[in-house]
Amino acid sequence: MIDYFILNGETTTISLSGRLLSDNDLQAVSAEVEKLKNWKVILDLKDLSYINSSGIAFLVRILTRSRVNGGDTVICKVNSSLQKLFDITKMQDVFKIYDNQEDAIAHFK
Repeated sequence: MIDYFILNGETTTISLSGRLLSDNDLQAVSAEVEKLKNWKVILDLKDLSYINSSGIAFLVRILTRSRVNGGDTVICKVNSSLQKLFDITKMQDVFKIYDNQEDAIAHFK
């Protein structure tokens, strides 16, 4: 599930919830990402309960696409269940990860 909105016109925030496991789960998110014009992306993962390797690969694709388009992608509000997976996969070496949305927004200023 995706809750997509633009905050202050400066960044694009994509709030993900539920589970990212397969191409079907990613279909709605992919459709929204294709529409992006502002590639300063914040992925809010507060309500994302589970992610597997397909979901992680998708997050990396968003990061790559944003950088190709002159922007960046950061992550905020990683919940405790995802934090363990992010530690194992070393996601903090790939993404800037912030505790809250305010710090994520400050990344782009």
